[in-house]
Amino acid sequence: MSVLDKLPKRRQEPKIKRLSRIYYNRMFPKNQDALRVAFSVFAGVFIGIWPTIGVAILLTVAFCAAFKLPKVPGVVSSFVANPFTQFGFFYPAGYFIGCKIVNPDKINFDFLSEMEGLSFKNCVTVIKNLAHNAPDHLIAFLIGITIVAAIGGIIFFILAYVIVSHRRKKWLANKTGFIHNLISEDEVLIKEAHKGKKPMMHIYPFKALRPVDPAEAKNISALPYDVMNRAEAKEMAQGLPHSYLRVTRSELELDDSVDAYDPKVYAHARENLDKMIADGVIAHDKKDCLYIYRQTMNGREQYGLVCCVPAEDYFNGIIKKHELTRADKEEDRLRHVLGTNANTGPVFLTYRDEGQFELLADVIKTAPTYDFVTEADGFGHTVWVIEDDAKIAAIRKAFESVPVSYIADGHHRSAAGARAASYRAEEAKKAGTYTGDEEFNRYLAILFPSTQLKILDYNRVLKSLNGRTPEQLMEEMAKVFNIAELPEMQSPAKQNQVNFYMGGKWYACTFKAEYLKNLGPVDSLDVALLQKLILKPLFDVDDPRTSKNIDFVGGIRGLGELVKRVDSGECACAFAMYPTTLDQLMNIADAGEIMPPKSTWFEPKLRDGLLVHTLD
Repeated sequence: MSVLDKLPKRRQEPKIKRLSRIYYNRMFPKNQDALRVAFSVFAGVFIGIWPTIGVAILLTVAFCAAFKLPKVPGVVSSFVANPFTQFGFFYPAGYFIGCKIVNPDKINFDFLSEMEGLSFKNCVTVIKNLAHNAPDHLIAFLIGITIVAAIGGIIFFILAYVIVSHRRKKWLANKTGFIHNLISEDEVLIKEAHKGKKPMMHIYPFKALRPVDPAEAKNISALPYDVMNRAEAKEMAQGLPHSYLRVTRSELELDDSVDAYDPKVYAHARENLDKMIADGVIAHDKKDCLYIYRQTMNGREQYGLVCCVPAEDYFNGIIKKHELTRADKEEDRLRHVLGTNANTGPVFLTYRDEGQFELLADVIKTAPTYDFVTEADGFGHTVWVIEDDAKIAAIRKAFESVPVSYIADGHHRSAAGARAASYRAEEAKKAGTYTGDEEFNRYLAILFPSTQLKILDYNRVLKSLNGRTPEQLMEEMAKVFNIAELPEMQSPAKQNQVNFYMGGKWYACTFKAEYLKNLGPVDSLDVALLQKLILKPLFDVDDPRTSKNIDFVGGIRGLGELVKRVDSGECACAFAMYPTTLDQLMNIADAGEIMPPKSTWFEPKLRDGLLVHTLD
């Protein structure tokens, strides 16, 4: 067998065929938006055909950058115009068409012979001669070449749109199939990792560090660390010497000049936690227990099982995530866990219930350990302790039939808890003391059945119309939405509908059917559609996490907050979203994909400090 025979099949193709494929893929990329690629190709062809010798590529790149179009398709398509096509067809055709339109006077020099010999070297000379001796012929040429460039651009625009749309449709279908194959492969790997057993959750009882006096539970517990800023935390903890914010946001007791990530903050958190234990404010249970945590909001109840989960399940994909974590926030929580030697706040997990909740029914009929309502929001918080070993064993056994759980809220806490476990395990292995059964191998979580949870809407407010008038904005939005004015303020009635507020009026905006075809699990989310079709092209919001022109309002604050912020002049308009569903969240997590920022808002928030897990 020759060396050539050993080469991959494509490497054996003629060079011209391989180069053609490369240019084809670059001009018609399958993984980009067809409309944006088509505009890029139009720009490249138009600029290339027009008399822009020597600067066509620079102008194409500048145009695409100005209008945020993909640059590569435009640059590649500009090569449609080259010395052979320019001087052999486009320029003569443009001059011919222009003369038919302008009908210029005869010229007193042999222009046609000069045009026949037109080249890079004499191009400037010919143009100057034409401008000086026959300006109407120059005008005819410019008009004609503009028409030729426009026709060429339109032809390639249509061609690019059709080809890219077709290629993208096939690419999405292949991608979806690939994702399903990956999921199947992951399930096989997990089964192999468990020696052929079905994937299953692992939950553990623990000795909770919790308030000694039930009457003080309300004042000790606190909202999660990440729902308020430093000033708000300081105000919330005022007059509450044992507020858990003094552990989770210990910087509130330090000078404002001390950075929130300063090592002093984590050391001070440990000092405050140790002091609360020393003062008898909080204490560990005598034995390992499971706990039930009920939250009540506007008459709706949700019951969570408080337990510990192994870091191994996080790394093995049995605890599934749907969001990316920020390195700085994850590092902050990791340092807090290691600094305090505790998971001071739980991770909010959900699962598809298969009868596990029924095992808690008899417990919640008994008197709870803690039961209080927080005045600020009117939400109820109730805790029961499960001490019976037989009951604990039955619950643990029941959860082995649940293959996976999903992080609903607390991705940074989960990542930090798992990383802290790995860090401690590595230390123990180096010391030769690791057994795999240490408490630090697990972190704190609360498991809620998905049937009891409700995701609230996460709404968007825009600070400006990005240079458009209200009328212009509505015209642009009408290309994407079917728009109907609403008689009053109301939330979207269904998925794929966004309610829009501007100028004292509400509008129901339903995405047109053409934008809802061939979408993957993430692309089909209303927040993703709004971002792609409205926020990015019309409001210049490239990254919702960093853009200065957008802010987010959790559904707990109601639509009135949107009206308030727009009517006050603080914002220009608002979009009320239909809530993401639990099924969408779990399907995206199952597919191993990531949801867009600010897709979900869970209420009520879990209280920190009611039940704490220490690593030793």
